[in-house]
Formats: sequence, C-alpha cells, structure tokens
Amino acid sequence: MVSVSRLAGPPHTGHVVLTKLALAASMGAIAIDARSADPVDQIKEATDERGVDIALELIGSAKTMRQAVLCLGPLGRAALVGLTAESMSIHPYTELINKEAEIIGVSDHLGTELAALIEFARSGKLRFPPETLRVVDLDAVQINATLDALQDSINHVRTVIVPSK
Repeated sequence: MVSVSRLAGPPHTGHVVLTKLALAASMGAIAIDARSADPVDQIKEATDERGVDIALELIGSAKTMRQAVLCLGPLGRAALVGLTAESMSIHPYTELINKEAEIIGVSDHLGTELAALIEFARSGKLRFPPETLRVVDLDAVQINATLDALQDSINHVRTVIVPSK
C-alpha cells in the first residue's frame, strides 16, 4: 500500500512489528510505531495536527478502524478493508460531520475481477518488491508453518505458494 499511497504525498504507516515498519520506511513511508504511543496522536503530530487525507485500515479490528477515522483531516476518507465481526463506535458530529469526512467499505476484490488479476500476475504486470514476499512450496508442512506464523504476525508482508518442483 505504500506505493499506492505515495501518490497522495509521503504515506504514514502504523504497525507493531518493527521489521514491517523498517520495510515501510525503506519504501518511503513515515513509520508510526503503534506500540510506542497512540498512533492517532503520532499521525496528528507528524501532520502538524492536520490529519491525513486517506486512511487505509487493513487489519480488521474495531480499534484500528476507529483509529483510521480519528486520524482523518478535513474532507478525509477512511477506507476500511479489514474484516471483523466487532462493532465500531464513532461520534458522528465531531469525528465525521464537522470534518466532512467519509468512511467507505472496500472489498479487496470481486469474483468478476479474478480473471483479470490472474492475467496481470501471469503477464508480469502485477509485481511486488521481493522483500515483501515469502515464497513456499505447495507442501503441507511449509504451508502449515506459514499459517502458524500468522498468529505471531510474521515479518514478511505476503506469502505466495508455488507448485513444488
């Protein structure tokens, strides 16, 4: 998301895994360590209290969804991508209406888009920096180890499963 958000100026990225923060910083983001202090306060401070134009919530927790809304500046838009069964509470006037801000739901893909995504990957048009990927063989032991590591918030961004040779 750093490369996409760079279109709107230097992106701010919050996380609790230091290696992911370092990776984001190496890609041009302003890293926000959510463990060291309130990430909303850190983002407000980094933007001279203006807040951000766009907040992408990718985690899928009510807490981070609320934080995405709270760090918005005037006319900002919080795009909620992460999935959760939790409810989120907001104060409509102070947190949305007075700032003329928006919350939008974003589906990461539609079923009708899968064919195009597969073609992008096949043709090489869909590329990721190698440092963001972990590649594992189509092997139950490797796949299960990767799934187990997700509980500990692994250091890489995405895992790609490839057919065993």
